[in-house]
Amino acid sequence: MTRVRDDLQPRLAQVQAVALLCGLAGFVLRVAVEFWIEPLSWRLSFLPAFAIYAAAAATALALPLLAFTRLCPRPRPTPREFVLGTDRLRPAFVAATSPWTIGPFVIMLMFLAGNGLATERAPDGAVSISGWFRTVVTVGAIFGVAAWALWRGPRVELRPGGLLVRTLRTHNVRWEALLASGPPAPVEKPRQISLLVRRQPPEYGAYVVRILHRWLAVDASFLAGSIRHYVDHPEHRADIGTPAEFDRLYDALEA
Repeated sequence: MTRVRDDLQPRLAQVQAVALLCGLAGFVLRVAVEFWIEPLSWRLSFLPAFAIYAAAAATALALPLLAFTRLCPRPRPTPREFVLGTDRLRPAFVAATSPWTIGPFVIMLMFLAGNGLATERAPDGAVSISGWFRTVVTVGAIFGVAAWALWRGPRVELRPGGLLVRTLRTHNVRWEALLASGPPAPVEKPRQISLLVRRQPPEYGAYVVRILHRWLAVDASFLAGSIRHYVDHPEHRADIGTPAEFDRLYDALEA
């Protein structure tokens, strides 16, 4: 029986969907504060008006964040598993972006998109949108960044030919270029896994590729151990991306 959890990818997709919905809720609540709560405070003096506005805005952000953390609690312990790559031409064990980590960031970003509305205040106190084009462009750009972070965030792929490490930029590293034994096991509460990569001729020396594993939906020690295993055992690389190979890898790391 394979140890690749069949429910990991659906779980990741479910948490991504909840984060997106909570982000949209935060945006709607922020717009409600802008159009209905803030005008109510205009007839008050500064301190009461500021208190009402600040309390409403804080509540509008806190509610979707609280809903997300309650609906999608972070798994404990962190999964010691990979998602199987879906591209048959590029089989891989994938350490996908952790939606539990990126979700609150996405919610706050979409909430802040409510500040991007181009509004104006009428003499009677009513609020309306004065610049639809600017509003659509600003909100659309922020939503695009949020969606990119949620679906195209940090990622590591173990492939037969090497590693793909995606952060703000993407690194493709051949197994042969990794220095012997791969990365060390992370210490307690580590911030990153560091890979020392040998430069290709005619260049000399080495450079460091850093994996910010707190953004990944995989246990840091398990990921570091898997990389080390394939650095030390090139005979097993060809089968990367198959359930049977994951069973063998899992047994090897647990031994």
